[in-house]
Amino acid sequence: MLKKVVLIVIGTISMLLGIIGVFLPVLPTTPLLLLTSYCYIKSSDRLSEKFMKTKIYDKYVRNFHEKGGMTLKGKLMLTIPVSLMLLIMFVKIDSNIMRMVIVIMWITKVVFFAKMKTIKEVTNV
Repeated sequence: MLKKVVLIVIGTISMLLGIIGVFLPVLPTTPLLLLTSYCYIKSSDRLSEKFMKTKIYDKYVRNFHEKGGMTLKGKLMLTIPVSLMLLIMFVKIDSNIMRMVIVIMWITKVVFFAKMKTIKEVTNV
């Protein structure tokens, strides 16, 4: 029972952070929402089903969950805005330590999306 409660709490926190990440590109939306999906699947069928019916699941998680990857368009839509924001932060900040942190964040994001399987976008004709 305690394990289920902990997973629900972690899933809910990661979902909230993932939703914030939609508007604040520094937070990694997709990995946080994948964590939400995992926690809900392992703890509550009801929460898992509710989460899978949301628009945020459809947009950020469904392809990854069902096909193990993202479309190239999806990867670019997540990578480019974050890269631009990190570049602006890199230019504006005078601290070399913070610049290193920004570079590490950018490299991590690029490597994550580069290693992720790229799936073809299905078009309905």
